[in-house]
Amino acid sequence: MLSLAPTFDGRRTVPSKEVTDLMLELLQLTPQDKVMEIGTGSGYQTRRLAQTGAEIHSIELEPYVDPTIPFGECVYLYHRDGFLGLPEVAPFTAIVATCGLTEIPAAWVDQLRPEGRIVVPIGRADAQRLALFTKLQGHVSPKRIAAYVRFQMMRAPDERKPLKPVYKDRPEE
Repeated sequence: MLSLAPTFDGRRTVPSKEVTDLMLELLQLTPQDKVMEIGTGSGYQTRRLAQTGAEIHSIELEPYVDPTIPFGECVYLYHRDGFLGLPEVAPFTAIVATCGLTEIPAAWVDQLRPEGRIVVPIGRADAQRLALFTKLQGHVSPKRIAAYVRFQMMRAPDERKPLKPVYKDRPEE
C-alpha cells in the first residue's frame, strides 16, 4: 500500500496531488454524479472534482476560498458544520472528506443514495487509512483501503480557533 502524507500549512491539511488523484480514482465520478465534499479548504480538490462534470456541494467550517474564483457551473459552496451534511440537497451519489474521522457520521449515511460511495481518511489522528465505502442495505461497508494517510481530524464548530492573518512580508506577531 501507498503511504501519502498531506502537507499542513498551520491551519489545515492540504492533500498532495497524488492523494487528490487517488481520491478521484476511488470515487469514479461521472457527470451524472452529485457529490458532497467535506472540507473545501483552498478549493484545489473542489476544482478537480468539478472537472469530472459532476455536481459538487462543498462544505467548509472555516472558509478560506476566494468566492470570486470560478469553480464551474455546478459547484456550490457552504459555510457550516460538515458533520451535519446537507440534508436539504441530499441524496448524494458520492461523499468525500478531506479531514480525518474516527467514524462516518450517521447523517452522511442517511444522505447517501443506495450503492453510493464514500471516500474518507478513517482512523485516529496518527493512524488513518484512505478508504472507499459503499452503501448497501442502509449501511456503509468498507470496499477498499487505498493508502495510509494523515489528515487533520474533522472539528466541530465549537472547536474553531481564531485565525490571525499571515503576511508574507511581515514576521508573525
